[in-house]
Amino acid sequence: MASPVNRLRRLAWRGLALLPAPVREVTTLPVRRRADVELRALAPMPTADRRLYLGPWNTAGQAYAWARAAERHLPGVAAQNLVAHRAATAGSFRYPADHEMSALAQRGHVREIHGARVLREATHVVLESGRPVLGDLHAGSMLADVPTLEAAGIRHAVLYHGSEIRDLRGHAEAYAHSPFHGPWDDYLRTLQAVVDRNRRELADYAGPVLVSTPDLLDVLPGATWLPLVVEVERFAEAAGAPVLARPRPVVLHAPSNPRLKGTDAVERVLEGMQSAGLVEYRRLTGVPHAQMAAFVGDADVVVDQVVLGNPGVLLAETLAAGRLAVAHLAPGVRDRMAQADREHGGDGVVPVLDADPDTLEEVLRRVLEDRGRHTGLAARGPAWARRHHDGAHAAEVLDRVLLST
Repeated sequence: MASPVNRLRRLAWRGLALLPAPVREVTTLPVRRRADVELRALAPMPTADRRLYLGPWNTAGQAYAWARAAERHLPGVAAQNLVAHRAATAGSFRYPADHEMSALAQRGHVREIHGARVLREATHVVLESGRPVLGDLHAGSMLADVPTLEAAGIRHAVLYHGSEIRDLRGHAEAYAHSPFHGPWDDYLRTLQAVVDRNRRELADYAGPVLVSTPDLLDVLPGATWLPLVVEVERFAEAAGAPVLARPRPVVLHAPSNPRLKGTDAVERVLEGMQSAGLVEYRRLTGVPHAQMAAFVGDADVVVDQVVLGNPGVLLAETLAAGRLAVAHLAPGVRDRMAQADREHGGDGVVPVLDADPDTLEEVLRRVLEDRGRHTGLAARGPAWARRHHDGAHAAEVLDRVLLST
């Protein structure tokens, strides 16, 4: 929900929009001048044969991570990403980004300054979540950018993270514990409207389609899975006490969106087990991402989500830290992960315990009863993370799908 200050700002801008054009231009001129100064201060793209630009959302810091992966693993590639903030203040997670465009800067001549620079400097563009990168960054459509990008000779692809393209009713039909069951409220109706818009626009898009999690291959069968990237070594180095060595293991849950993670069900189980003296439950909210490695590394078990059926960033970080990972993975999703592991030199064993709201307590009690076996499962995590989430696999996909075209 928007803060009172942001609501007042929006009302003020709506009031200005009702003024006659000459008056409006004079009134907003100081703001637009400050905005344009910020736009011109964005760092130029480094020199390289192939120059990749990703934006404008940087969901879970992944666009920045993919940019670094492309630079690190592919010869002759420079990359930058953009996050265009929706509000006057940045979110609490504070993921790194090459370009941070404030809400103020978006009041300026975005297309004329920022968009022109992208057209001048980039050779390849990834359009996150169906949004454009040249201008009108939140309300606009990627389809508005396509003719201009192609006229400039810039190759492009679209990337979806999940909630903006996953049909809610379809998910509810396929998943017994989907968070989209039951009566719909304004949140679900708004989310479905976003999905409907993106699916309509995607039908008119002819470029490559990327998805960040393997469950979305069921939603978009012609898409290509672009693996998530995390700081594997930083999380591995943050690992604390040996897993499950404490009498009362620490179980961590850190939901970015409690409704989509099944947090109510998770907390019912973990609070009950804590009251029984079996575990120590820690829930994290609003922690800057730079601090997450320390919290994950100090846990024994991390419960990611129990309702969506897909692996997320926290799951990859948990594996990198060698902690015991618990999440609901749909059978088809687990099969795809196992196949990808075999293709990249692994044995196809996905080191994630499966649990849903009905089975979570039983799963955790089995962990407590057989700590040795589950310690061994957790120990497989860092190698899995290095095979799939250190950026090399993602760079390989970006090269094959977009950068080599």
